[in-house]
Amino acid sequence: MAAIEAIIAERGLTPGARLPSERAMVAMIGTSRGSLREAIGRLSAAGRLSVGPRGTTIAAPLAARWAEGTIAAPLGARIAADPGYGRDVLEVRQGLERQAAFHAARRALPADRDHIRRCFDAMIDSHGSGDAGDEAQADAAFHLAIARASHNAVLHSVMSSMFGLLRSSISDSLEKLYTVPRTFEQLSDQHRRLMETILAGDAEAARDASDAHIQFVETTIRGIDEERARQVRAAALHAPSIPQDRQKSRS
Repeated sequence: MAAIEAIIAERGLTPGARLPSERAMVAMIGTSRGSLREAIGRLSAAGRLSVGPRGTTIAAPLAARWAEGTIAAPLGARIAADPGYGRDVLEVRQGLERQAAFHAARRALPADRDHIRRCFDAMIDSHGSGDAGDEAQADAAFHLAIARASHNAVLHSVMSSMFGLLRSSISDSLEKLYTVPRTFEQLSDQHRRLMETILAGDAEAARDASDAHIQFVETTIRGIDEERARQVRAAALHAPSIPQDRQKSRS
C-alpha cells in the first residue's frame, strides 16, 4: 500500500488522475500482480482509490475517506461475518443507485456519457473471463460511473467509499445468480436499459430501470436461498438416524 501511495506522491497525481497500468506498477514496485491487486483493493476500501473500467485505478477524491471511515469500514466486519447483511446492502444500493441514475440522466455531460458507455462495454467483456472478482469489479465500476455522472459530490463520495462493499455484494450476488439459466442475458438487458435511459436523458425511466435491476437481483437471490434451505431440510429429513442404544454407548 505504501509503495502505491509513494507513486501517487512522486508523480504529483491529483484526484481523478489515472495511475500507471498494473504491468507498469508491478515492475516499478517489484511485486506480483496478485499482491498489487490486493493492495489496490485495500486502498479502494479505504477511500484512497477508486476503480474504473478494465481495472484501471484512479486517485479518488479525499472526501471519500470521510465516508469510508464513518460508514463503510464499521460495517465491513459485520458483513463479512454474517452473509445476511447482503440484503441490507442491496436495500442501501437501491436507495443510492436510483438517485444516482435519476440525476445522471438529468446532468450527465458528453464525457460522462462516454465513460458510462466504456464501463458498460468493459462489464460485458469481463463476462466469461473466469474471474468472478474481475466481473464484480467491472460491474461496480459501471454503477460508480453513473454515480459520478450525477454530479452530486456527496452521493459519489459515499458510493466510492463503499466500493469494497459494493464489489463484494456484486460478487456474492453473481456467484448465486449465475446458477440460474439465462441470468447473464437478463442482467445485461437490465444494465443496457439503465445505460440507454441515462444517455437519453430520461430521468424517470432511468430511476425505474435502476429499481427494476436491484429488485430482480434481490428477488432472484431470495428464491435461490429459499431453495437451498429447502434442500438442506429435505436432506436432514432423509438422513439416517442413530439408534438410541448407540447414542447412549457413545456418551
